[in-house]
Amino acid sequence: MVSTQLKIVVTRPSPFGEALCSELEPENFFCIHCPLIDFQPDSSYDKDQRLILLKQSQTWIFISRQAVNFCFEVFSEAEQASLHQLSADKKIIAVGSATADALAQLGIEAMVPTTPNSEGIIALLGQHQLATQATLLIRGNQGRALLQEYFSEGHLSILPVYQRHTTQHRLQPVDQATAIVVTSGQLMELVAQQITEQQQRRDVTIISGSQRISQIAQQFGFTNCYTAENASNTALVKSCILWRNSVT
Repeated sequence: MVSTQLKIVVTRPSPFGEALCSELEPENFFCIHCPLIDFQPDSSYDKDQRLILLKQSQTWIFISRQAVNFCFEVFSEAEQASLHQLSADKKIIAVGSATADALAQLGIEAMVPTTPNSEGIIALLGQHQLATQATLLIRGNQGRALLQEYFSEGHLSILPVYQRHTTQHRLQPVDQATAIVVTSGQLMELVAQQITEQQQRRDVTIISGSQRISQIAQQFGFTNCYTAENASNTALVKSCILWRNSVT
């Protein structure tokens, strides 16, 4: 049983990390925001090229809130209004509820898979018989290999709209009174790079946003893992409270 004050380290990038801390602090957690990555716009495609890809594709898949925000921020309000009209003729998939909310703020309604991951998106594509439709995957500069394997050649185009960059932030020493919130496989790998001692990996708790991330953590030797229902703030806070109840 741990008697000292429990500490939550949030590794999410800004501004999402601060938002999660603001929901944890009223629950009497001592929070430290340590963003291990940040996002920068990807200028590989200018707005004219993006518009062509959006028009040519029958299905749009957004894999994160960042994909939504960075995709549309290059367009003027008038252009965004035209895209809103265009979206009415498209099938639109958001990987999870947070991504769907970002689209809803633009007036765009999206389907959300039962499970917020590539497997869930593939199931949704199959359910709506969209595998042979021209599809645009809007994402960062890497990831979602499973989706790329799913589509036959020529049916999938990729639009990278942001890049992930590793920051210079360093994790403070951890112990049994510390939990680290990790919401992507890349963040988990960065955590493992900074916590190299096996005893510390056994002491600290990982609060992850998916089963896949927990599996990665366990492969690195982190034995205390709590898997949230999804990567939303609500689900992550709930897992943090479950962890506290188990150690105090």
